[in-house]
Amino acid sequence: MSRHSSLPAHAQVVPGATRPARRVKTFAQRALERAEQSLAARKYDEAARVLAQIVAEGLTDAECALRVAGLYRELRLWRQALYAVERAIALQGATFAAYEMLLATALEAGDRPRALAASHALIKIAPRHIPAHSAQGAVYIQMGDVEAAMRVANTLIRLDPDTAAHHFKKALLCQHQGEVALAVHEFSQTIRLDPDGPHAGAAREAVETLDVFQINHILTLAMEDVVFRAKLQRDPVEAVIERGFALSDNGGAILTELAQHALPEFPHAARPLFYN
Repeated sequence: MSRHSSLPAHAQVVPGATRPARRVKTFAQRALERAEQSLAARKYDEAARVLAQIVAEGLTDAECALRVAGLYRELRLWRQALYAVERAIALQGATFAAYEMLLATALEAGDRPRALAASHALIKIAPRHIPAHSAQGAVYIQMGDVEAAMRVANTLIRLDPDTAAHHFKKALLCQHQGEVALAVHEFSQTIRLDPDGPHAGAAREAVETLDVFQINHILTLAMEDVVFRAKLQRDPVEAVIERGFALSDNGGAILTELAQHALPEFPHAARPLFYN
């Protein structure tokens, strides 16, 4: 059996308790060791069979249930892993470790309702739990609920304002919603907080794209609107702010240069701008 396949028919989970609690615990401990050894030896079919036997005997110990869930996760048998971790929660109550495993397992399994429930439970226990908030935001994005994802992004920035990744996620959401000013601001924050980080390159490209789009629009308006053009030549930064544009610092510098030197040279048509 491959690591990614389902359990064979003889090894399906049939929950139940048929032995005295002490005997079950001893059996489970020994069986867990066999399952771990089988997994280490890449005998996945055998490991799954042993785990199914443990579950069939009855998961009456929360620690054992969590270990079973962890092994099922390694086998990528998500349904069985979710059953085991939820059994651990039922036995032990709302423990932090159990809900963390439930969240991780649900995310791996693509089970959005369980992932959301687990993240809510973790946040209730620990309101500042950043991974739970991040997971929640990711699930909302997968569900297409941009407003909920934005609320989570704002919460993450409030709780952890110096992490560039939170600003980058919010910037992407703002860009998706057409909130250019906020997108430019959050992309710029991403770069400022971590200039060499994993999101910095994408943030710079996004800012350049937004600047080019806006400057081309500004130049077109300047050719069509004499009053706006005059304001643009006097005070380009203030002129574009009045019209609702939001350029980055670099974009503002480029616009200022164009307003001072390029606009007088082509009064009848705007030339498209491209970054080098």
